Amino acid sequence: MAWLQEPAQGQWDLILLDPPTFSNSARMQDTLDIQRDHLDMLNAAMARLAPGGLLIFSNNLRRFKLDPQASQKWQVEDWSKQSIDPDFQRNPRIHQCYLIRHA
Repeated sequence: MAWLQEPAQGQWDLILLDPPTFSNSARMQDTLDIQRDHLDMLNAAMARLAPGGLLIFSNNLRRFKLDPQASQKWQVEDWSKQSIDPDFQRNPRIHQCYLIRHA
């Protein structure tokens, strides 16, 4: 979170963002709730993503819903099905994964 909150310095071709579902770490002043906070996290990560780069965003919240603003701002591809290990495919809600690029 600290890296995402710093002013963007430099550009990255690939960013993997796989935050926990919830955190109330002593190092944080607030809590992290992935459903509530994911759009802010995506905005910060996309500010660091180079043109033509790829942001891989994944999480394990079973009831997660990607904010519709994400698809309006960027090119978003749901890669959840392809990213689930065969051992866990009986429950497709166990994991979500999105490939996000600048529009």
